[in-house]
Amino acid sequence: MPETVLLVLGSLGFVLSGGALELGIIEFEGYGQRVTRPIGWASALFFLPALVQWTRRLFLGSSVVIRVGEKGIRDSRLPRETISFRALAVLTMLAGTLVVVTPASAQAADAGLVAAYGMEEGAGNTVRDLSGNGHDGTVRDPLWVQGKIGKALRFESAEEVDRILTVPDAPTLRPSSALTVEAWVKAETEGDGCDMWSKLLDSRDASQDVSYSVGTTHFRTRMGGVDHVDNSYAAPGEWFHHALTYDGETIRFYGNGELWQETPATGTIDYGTGPLLIGGGVDGCFRGIIDEVRVYGSALSADGIQRDMVTAVASDSPPSAPGGLAVDVSSGTARLSWDAATDDNGITGYEIHRGDSADFVPSERTKVATVTERTYTEGCVERGTYFYRVVALDTLPQTGRATDAVSADITKPDCPPTAPTVAVQPRTGWAWLTFGEAQDERGVKEIQIHRSTRIGFTPSDETLLAKVGPTVREYADNVPDSATYYYRTVAVDTASHISEPSPAVDAYIKAPPDLGTSLVAAYGLDEGSGTTAANAKNGAYYPGKVTNPSWVPGKYGSALAFWQGSSVRVAGLQSFGNATISAWVKPKPTAANDDPAGISLWADGSQKALSLWAHDRFYGGPVIKHGYSTLYGHAALTGDRWVHLAATYDGDQNVTCLYVDGELFRCVPDGNGLRGTADLSAGGEGWNSTNGTVIDEIRAYDAALTPQQIRTIMNTPIG
Repeated sequence: MPETVLLVLGSLGFVLSGGALELGIIEFEGYGQRVTRPIGWASALFFLPALVQWTRRLFLGSSVVIRVGEKGIRDSRLPRETISFRALAVLTMLAGTLVVVTPASAQAADAGLVAAYGMEEGAGNTVRDLSGNGHDGTVRDPLWVQGKIGKALRFESAEEVDRILTVPDAPTLRPSSALTVEAWVKAETEGDGCDMWSKLLDSRDASQDVSYSVGTTHFRTRMGGVDHVDNSYAAPGEWFHHALTYDGETIRFYGNGELWQETPATGTIDYGTGPLLIGGGVDGCFRGIIDEVRVYGSALSADGIQRDMVTAVASDSPPSAPGGLAVDVSSGTARLSWDAATDDNGITGYEIHRGDSADFVPSERTKVATVTERTYTEGCVERGTYFYRVVALDTLPQTGRATDAVSADITKPDCPPTAPTVAVQPRTGWAWLTFGEAQDERGVKEIQIHRSTRIGFTPSDETLLAKVGPTVREYADNVPDSATYYYRTVAVDTASHISEPSPAVDAYIKAPPDLGTSLVAAYGLDEGSGTTAANAKNGAYYPGKVTNPSWVPGKYGSALAFWQGSSVRVAGLQSFGNATISAWVKPKPTAANDDPAGISLWADGSQKALSLWAHDRFYGGPVIKHGYSTLYGHAALTGDRWVHLAATYDGDQNVTCLYVDGELFRCVPDGNGLRGTADLSAGGEGWNSTNGTVIDEIRAYDAALTPQQIRTIMNTPIG
């Protein structure tokens, strides 16, 4: 800090800093910027109560740190922002006095510094003592990791692995009448009682005592052969600052800069020639990360400890400002690019800051992102004009000066999409999902469908069912077992941004039917002659009676062509409540007045047939009819081409579904019922000419099969 002259002339005070005169001004320093703000004479009166204290500190060679809190500017333990003393203008009631003082450096509370380890090596077995006293340490099996500031060492107990940092004894490592040892620690466990660092009396022998130690649950200091022990604390999984001090009268433990414990003690600390161990004690059981270790031959105050908490052990010049900051708004959003910053130890990243005016000051409040590349695309913001500055980070990491601000008029923000809502309709063995529309200004690329049996689940690769196009509004999900299932969707836009998941919806879905036990009858029609069609289901009778047969080549083996008056009929099938009927059909070009060719299941208990027709004289396409419910398929089937048709009736859910070539076409509500024994028939059933339509592979089930099962039977020949 430059020489500061405190000039008091009657009731008027000035601060002369480096030859500059600033009256009624406070200077804020941060992110390499200097911002001056007029405080006015009335505001200057605020400083009067603290003037004597500040002046005393200056005479004692201490740093002056003034803090800004929510209620104003004050001298405080824990900082909000630091105000430079160089430009502090005050009014005072003292009479004309001229005092010239030189405050000490605010970089560290380094009076009596014995050893200091920043752990910035990042490689190798040696950790340098940055106090200048030469107390370098070694570690046999180092594990270098990211620390609180820059690099650090991770310590753990493992068989035949020695990760404890050992510093050989030296006379200057034995401060006896006053002491401070402090470090940042990120422990992995709580309450294990392991030493985090210790100074041994004689050797690394578990039977030897320690001069002092700090553990996860305790601290210990030995004086006159007596151990003084009290409680400490380690926050598992969090960075926590530990400091142990002794001033000849009291042992104190500070946690995160605040006094936690005091233990009365007198005398000098007992020392031998044992090493200083960092990362454990003789037990070697500590697990965690340690960084920024300091040892003093004096007892630091809370203020000194707090300054060390925010000051790196390793001195390092801040990085330069990035150059050439430019913004491209041709896409409707801000795309920033800049030239590389420079630093003596290297650049690790860049902070992106956004403000609403060209003179905004970068701070934690304005930081929107940290990147490692030299480009940045703005995310989801409101339309409008914004200002951007970029700040470089070095290896500690510390920030450098910010770039000048550039402005961008954002007209098309790059926001993530909005996931479509999902609704679920339970079926037996499957669910019918319907979706709303996903929203995104730049367009949606895909919709991800997720399912889980866990309430409140988070979509992941494990829960992903399918990826479908942005225009898909329906999806059939086959489930493995009876359970309550939860569904959510996620949208992905053309920039690969992923939406928040949709709200979860749930439904209880029964297990799918068993294909073997639910089969009632199956007719491959491979006889090739005669008037009987055999049932291929094992152990079942139910033969089919063929009237006016016309045997022709089929989809598999032989089949039957149906003309006027030709049919296949199976009487007295067992009771149905749910049903599936299916067949391969090869329709012929049909005149407009021709009746359908297909299969029907007539249940005498409900006096209603479930009929599946390949052609309807009025509509032209495949049709399902069940009582008063009718489901029309798509356009007329192509003549002389095999097509697989299936109809299902789910009496539990009161719905009928049509499948064409193994794909679900549509389902309709159906409460007509299907009860009692049933007759199964195929062909024209004595009606007008069906023009030679060929039918093969007829099946009947007493269950509503799932979409997946329909595809299975389509691709599996009977027999």
